[in-house]
Amino acid sequence: MRHMVGWLVIAGAMMVVGLATASVQGPASKERELLPTDVRQRHVEKITDAKHDYVVPFRGAIDGVMTRMPISYAAFKQGFQPNLWVRMENVGDTDVLNPWLTVNGIGDWRTVEKIAAEATRGCVTEAEKARALWEWERAHRFHACTWDNESSDAVKVHNVYGYTLCGNDAQILSDMWRAAGLKTRRGYPVGHCVAEAWYDGEFHLLDGDEHVICLRRDNQTIASEAEVVRDHDLMKRTHTYSIGSPENELLDQFSSSLYGYEGTERKGEHGGLTRHKMFFALRPGEALEWRFDHVGKEYTYGTDPEPGKPVVDGMGNLKTWGGLAYEDLRNGKWVYRVPLEKPSVWRKGAQVVENVAEGTVCPVEGKTMRLVWKMQSPYVFVGTTLKCRHEGGPVRLSFSPDGKAWEKVAEGSESGFTSATIDRLISTRGKPTYEYYVALEAEGPVTLQSVEFDNDVQMSLLGMPELVVGDNKLQYTDETPGPREVRVTHAWLERTDWQPPKAPAGAVFPADGATVEGTKFALRWEPAEAMGEESKIADYQVQVCERPDLRWVLSPNFDKRVSLTPSKGKAEWMIPFTGLLNPGTTYYWRVRALDGHGVWGAWSKRFSFKCEAPGVPLNVQAKAQQDGTVEVAWEANPEGRAPVAYKVYGSNEQGFTASDVEYVVAAGRGFCDTMEEYKAKDKKGDDPFYGSVKTPSNLVTKTDQTRLLVAGPGVDLPNANQAFYRVVAVDAKGNESGASDYAALPRPMVYTKAVTEAKVGEAYRYAPQALYSIGHYTCNGSYNAAYWHREKLTWTLEKGPQWLKMESGVLQGTPGAAGEYEVVVKVANNKSQEVRQGFMVRVR
Repeated sequence: MRHMVGWLVIAGAMMVVGLATASVQGPASKERELLPTDVRQRHVEKITDAKHDYVVPFRGAIDGVMTRMPISYAAFKQGFQPNLWVRMENVGDTDVLNPWLTVNGIGDWRTVEKIAAEATRGCVTEAEKARALWEWERAHRFHACTWDNESSDAVKVHNVYGYTLCGNDAQILSDMWRAAGLKTRRGYPVGHCVAEAWYDGEFHLLDGDEHVICLRRDNQTIASEAEVVRDHDLMKRTHTYSIGSPENELLDQFSSSLYGYEGTERKGEHGGLTRHKMFFALRPGEALEWRFDHVGKEYTYGTDPEPGKPVVDGMGNLKTWGGLAYEDLRNGKWVYRVPLEKPSVWRKGAQVVENVAEGTVCPVEGKTMRLVWKMQSPYVFVGTTLKCRHEGGPVRLSFSPDGKAWEKVAEGSESGFTSATIDRLISTRGKPTYEYYVALEAEGPVTLQSVEFDNDVQMSLLGMPELVVGDNKLQYTDETPGPREVRVTHAWLERTDWQPPKAPAGAVFPADGATVEGTKFALRWEPAEAMGEESKIADYQVQVCERPDLRWVLSPNFDKRVSLTPSKGKAEWMIPFTGLLNPGTTYYWRVRALDGHGVWGAWSKRFSFKCEAPGVPLNVQAKAQQDGTVEVAWEANPEGRAPVAYKVYGSNEQGFTASDVEYVVAAGRGFCDTMEEYKAKDKKGDDPFYGSVKTPSNLVTKTDQTRLLVAGPGVDLPNANQAFYRVVAVDAKGNESGASDYAALPRPMVYTKAVTEAKVGEAYRYAPQALYSIGHYTCNGSYNAAYWHREKLTWTLEKGPQWLKMESGVLQGTPGAAGEYEVVVKVANNKSQEVRQGFMVRVR
């Protein structure tokens, strides 16, 4: 009956059913595919105390957590889910105030303060709290939205919806940080939304939507947004979009392009929209049911996309975010069966009781009986069916969103059953329904036999009381001042035909506790064993942590599904870049296996290793010399093995990646100054700097000194006279450090030696060259990625003989007489920076 529309006649009474055009309504979730040996189980707990602990034994071999892919940017895949439903119902005679369930100490997310408290358990420092909340947030939502502020409330997101867009996520993460006592600040990316947390005397960027933190060169400290803007390589060496995304350096480069705001004023905060609380009362006869499936009903503010036209922001629902997003929808139940058999009880549960004969549920003779009930839930209502069984005459059912404006939704003309499905009035687009009113009216010899409100509500799967394999410790609490009688029923399936794969038995390389040479190598482990003849190992997840408790990984680079890396199909994973690990630091790692049924096994034991390598060079600086040259100088890092040599790298790209070999740069539409120019370059044409560009090595040279002359007249090393330089340390065994921070050379700086000799009657020519930056890959206004900030040079002859001219940046002319002439040329860039070169030209 849930999706019936039109006019139906049941049991001799006419049933008026409203058009089932709820905010969004689609097909229900697929029925579980059961095995013949699956066993249905049920546990019933009777509760009479305000705090009640109990244990539910789950004896199957597989639970829903085991078959859930790691939560990442996009919607997650949930495999076999043995939990069916959990019903909490008031079976007593008094209201139950603010009841709740937690499982194994998890799930009291009724306020933002409670969320923050659970997420930061065991945290001592502000840095730990900031990181713990970021980790918790990104593990409990995926990328989708309602297109309004419903998904900007942390309590609603984690209990009702389960998804956010970046704009929502920055809001709720900021609210969660503040609930933990942290100061926050908004970020300034283009086409994206992020927030920063303050600790250790500075701000740090933690992006909960794209799962990004960028570590500084120390491989420990989370960088600020301003640091990422200055040096995109911090993000280019970071795995973006989390564990569900393949390793993709071009995607990481695009993520860095969103960060281009170079303003010094960074102020303002996100958040302040979390006001919801999961507090409610259950009247006698009222029940909340968490269900681990869905009937296809959801709330959204988004409008329907037009057929054949692209979906843009503001359109759609979970289906438009993909099949997995829709599969992750959950619908629970909020049911109220009015206990008409208990007159003193049901009257207390109604808002209005007018003209009801004493001791009955019948109208007073000659008058209209009017009953009004208010339905209220912390979960958003997404569908409602009203059901009334009566004898002796007709009843009328009316609906009101506020108790003021009413609309008749059903009227039965005879004894029997009057019902109305009023989905069309519930959570219409832009108007989420958390409460509504229903009025029942009747005259004459009518007797009510039952009244029921059958509501569908929307729920987040990750916010429900989910049983896992083993003895589950549940705790019920409420704030009822008097006695209560509550019945909690858990229903689930137990499957024993599937067994999770065994954990990998040991570390192959590095051996547990070993010290290895270098910081880029493959972690290898003993292959896991799948259980059962029909299963095999399909994937591994590997994590590397600096914390011995393995609470969180070192960075997004170190939480990987092997199938999404070049090591696919192997019991190994290659660390993607040199220098992501520090020498002398103990790192801990573990791995688990996924079998062909989509079941994750247990984690392996904790393994450890250390690296031997030099530390990243420190204090890299450009120093101008008196002779017009510039050298780059640096200091050896006291951490790690002593360097015996250094590699120096140079580039005109701000935030460049140091590379010994040819590599690929994401250039977007190349060099652009205006949007008109950007739009005109919709195809590569003859532009070599467009799209994905193969770029030569930017190695300058190798030296055993801690300084190198890199720019100026006479400096002719490869990649000399560039705007930016980095340094890599090399030890006696050839191990390299990560690349240093970059040193920026003064710009513009004329680095060519002037032509100071000329002959009478012969053409003189001098083409001066100066340092400039091509800027970095950024987005302008929206996702319009290109090199927007290239420095352009303008040359001017400020002083010189009449025969000398500056044309197109070339100083040229033909002298007519011998002599010595003073020449001054000026070069200025479009950043309001300028410099002059003065010299004498001797004409013979």
